[in-house]
Amino acid sequence: PAVNEVQLDDRDLRILKELADDSSQSITSIADKLKMPRTTVQERIKRLRTLGVITKFTVQLDYSKLGKPVTAFILVSVGMGSNIPQKVLAQEIAKLPDVVEVHIIAGEWDIIVKVRSDSMQTIGSLVVDKLRSMDGVARTVTCVSFQAIKE
Repeated sequence: PAVNEVQLDDRDLRILKELADDSSQSITSIADKLKMPRTTVQERIKRLRTLGVITKFTVQLDYSKLGKPVTAFILVSVGMGSNIPQKVLAQEIAKLPDVVEVHIIAGEWDIIVKVRSDSMQTIGSLVVDKLRSMDGVARTVTCVSFQAIKE
């Protein structure tokens, strides 16, 4: 196992799958589905949180209903002569409006940014007026998502 890897059994994995599918369901509901005692499920979830396997419970939003139906991914290349560290640039990008994810990546590009917005024009403005004017950004490529199959 990797240095930080935690050993999980089949029961832990089944509980995690249920929570990943719908984290709002009750412990009793999970216990009933998995045919486990409620106290067992409760203790295992508590243990998984303590171990850091579960870091938080969250919601999955329908962005189109929030007026942000357009999703795009922006690849960012950091300038070779840039004095700004890649991680600091990524943290600054994360503060921009409509940015929902920022990842430092390997390969030809250095950073990938996921944005959700009301229109392509708004995303274009974000890229041209804000992102490309940031210190350290050498070039960008924007890829629009036609449809999310799995998120």
